[in-house]
Amino acid sequence: MLDIDTGEQVETLYKMVQIKGGKRIDKFKTTDIKQALRFHKWYIKNYREGLLMEILPKKKHYNWKDKSIDYTFE
Repeated sequence: MLDIDTGEQVETLYKMVQIKGGKRIDKFKTTDIKQALRFHKWYIKNYREGLLMEILPKKKHYNWKDKSIDYTFE
């Protein structure tokens, strides 16, 4: 995914989620968009229901106590 502010490539996590009865059920997650779309197509064909796709960019967090950098998807 391309970041609008900086113009650089940002790693993203694509997450397929089912919402059923007010609860979120994670079905699939990957960093490849083609793989995520292929899974969604397969899931619709087999179960005849759609999934919600979340796109989470990778963020850098600095821990000032340990003076370390952690990367998480948010």
